[in-house]
Amino acid sequence: MGIPKKGNGAAGGGGGEAATPAKPETVGNTAGFESRELVRLFEIIDKLRECGVSEDISLPQQLVVVGDQSSGKSSVLEALTGIPFPVASTLCTRFATQINFRRTAHESVVVTIIPAKDSEPSRQGFLKAFTRKVKALTPEIFAEVLAEASKTMGLPAPGEEVPVDATSGAGARFGDDVLKIELSGPARPHFSVVDVPGLFQSATKYQSEDDLVVVENMVKRYLAESRTIILAVASALHETANQKVFRLAKDADPRGSRTVGLLTKPDAVQAGDESRVIDVARNRVTTLTHGWFVVRNRSTDEVRKGVTSEQRGKNERAFFQTEPWRQLDRNRCGIPALERFLRDLLYEHVRKEYPLLVKELEKKVCELKAAIADLGAARETAEQQRSVLIELANNFQVLARDALMGLYRLQLENDDLRLRTKIRNLNDAFAERVKLKGHLHDFATKDQEEVHDWILTVHRRSRGVELDGMVNPDVFKTLFRMQTAGWGDIAREHIANVGAEVNEFIRRLMLDQCPDSELRGKLAGFLGPRFSKTFDNANEELQKILVTEHGEVMLTYDDGFVSTLDGIRKKRMTEELEANRKADKTDEEGRQWLTWEGLLSTFNLSYKSREQQAVTEIYDYLRSYYYAARTRFIDCVCLQVIERHFLGPNGSVQAFSPALVGKMTPEELQGIAGEDFSVINTRHALTEKLERLEAARAIANAGYV
Repeated sequence: MGIPKKGNGAAGGGGGEAATPAKPETVGNTAGFESRELVRLFEIIDKLRECGVSEDISLPQQLVVVGDQSSGKSSVLEALTGIPFPVASTLCTRFATQINFRRTAHESVVVTIIPAKDSEPSRQGFLKAFTRKVKALTPEIFAEVLAEASKTMGLPAPGEEVPVDATSGAGARFGDDVLKIELSGPARPHFSVVDVPGLFQSATKYQSEDDLVVVENMVKRYLAESRTIILAVASALHETANQKVFRLAKDADPRGSRTVGLLTKPDAVQAGDESRVIDVARNRVTTLTHGWFVVRNRSTDEVRKGVTSEQRGKNERAFFQTEPWRQLDRNRCGIPALERFLRDLLYEHVRKEYPLLVKELEKKVCELKAAIADLGAARETAEQQRSVLIELANNFQVLARDALMGLYRLQLENDDLRLRTKIRNLNDAFAERVKLKGHLHDFATKDQEEVHDWILTVHRRSRGVELDGMVNPDVFKTLFRMQTAGWGDIAREHIANVGAEVNEFIRRLMLDQCPDSELRGKLAGFLGPRFSKTFDNANEELQKILVTEHGEVMLTYDDGFVSTLDGIRKKRMTEELEANRKADKTDEEGRQWLTWEGLLSTFNLSYKSREQQAVTEIYDYLRSYYYAARTRFIDCVCLQVIERHFLGPNGSVQAFSPALVGKMTPEELQGIAGEDFSVINTRHALTEKLERLEAARAIANAGYV
């Protein structure tokens, strides 16, 4: 009996339809809102409410009583709850009243105020401070409590007529605060009912058009709760079609699965008009899914005479035994019949909504966890801030080092994160540019006359005290500096390109690893000066290399320098010999012999003036040394500048490290990773709500057992 176990496919255990329970077993007589199964379910829902679930999820345990003014709604509430609502006032209440009955070991009556959600914090605190604890709610005590609560809310007391000021609109006459009455005791049922102010059709001397809208909106909010049973109260003295409550109930509950109709004041119907009321009661006029009930409340005269609730019940039973009211179904007449029906309807409603409630709890818990995860780890204290940054730095470093080594894991599948590949491509482009555009003259061309003329010009302009045929050492240095003057600009452009690529890599990797844009921005602000320093250091390193290359000492231990030099000389000699093949002699066997005349001719051609000899010597050395120095320069830029200052342990890519975070001061940690109070408050609120809902989920799932 009751809610099915998880294994039967109820919510929270894998989905599926809940098994249909047996009808609730009654305890004692059938009057009231008591049954063992209903009590069990209500106890579970009470525990859920204690967890604060009702702030986030509508709980299926509430009955809202609505009706037009003067419909007899307060008398019905008094009969259902035993609370002496002021039934003779012009206006009973100007706010909603929530009545919670709870079965506990000890009797208690506690009255508090639930502030409207849009109230100012100071007003909320003031209203929450309102608490009244009484032994019993006698008519006198209840009237005093209502008056005090109304004053606290800033509203007129029940029955107090405050005319509407035609010019200013007067003060508030209705409010969204809720008066909460908790009645506990060993004989109390588990039941919740809400009374809302009565609806009215038009403005009067004491009720403005604004009041009409306020009350109607308040009623709509309660009716819109999908897990609330609607008891729509109508006076038998008026046509139901003209009573606003049914229009609002139909809008909120189109299928009518939550709405029960109730006719009051049948004893006040004029003779001859009874058939109209009986037709309504038989569901022939305003058709409702759950049909209609009819009750007879105390008349104004009976209230004045102090007729007791027991006598009220006797009078009601006697009334429905008279003609023509005895024609009505006995199960549809009187408060006891209404109580039995509401008990069964509430049970069926709770039983049906319970699995949906559990599913909604599961969904809310998942949503809250996701919302908390979106906020990231807590960063309130220096320890938390350092921990978050160290974890972020660790993750960053692992992926950065993989990118530096060309180990492109799944996390680095993005082409923008393939750093080593991009640097290799930039280095290749740099080397190619130095080879193609880094010189003043191209030694690789066939026509070397222009190069020789250039060397000759510089040589003549640089003659000093050296003997004829000797080369001034400064000439060689001058020529080399002129030949390599373009290296600096090409290398500086390469540094700029690499710096931009490295910065983009860091930005993209940080974007992937740190979704918090605010934290990412503050971290970038902290690391930015270090990246700028890296760029400056790289250019300083380049300048040192250029100064060394263009300095007073020209030095190389490159084996290729000598071999290149020998090769140049041999090539020139070969070319000169080939030019004198006309002096060769061929013997009878077809072999060629170089004649003495040919050798002499070659010697004469090889002999140059001392000036020409100096130019040739300079050319050979300059060309050989340039090739060796060019390779060295490219390597130095790629290793000593790019690798050391951008990619190395102290470079930009590895600047954000756990070691760096470990050295941060508390002030730096707060400036980078400190959270705004709004984020802290949001996390606290979400965490608190998650704890409540997780506790509620455990309670709800236990309800299946």
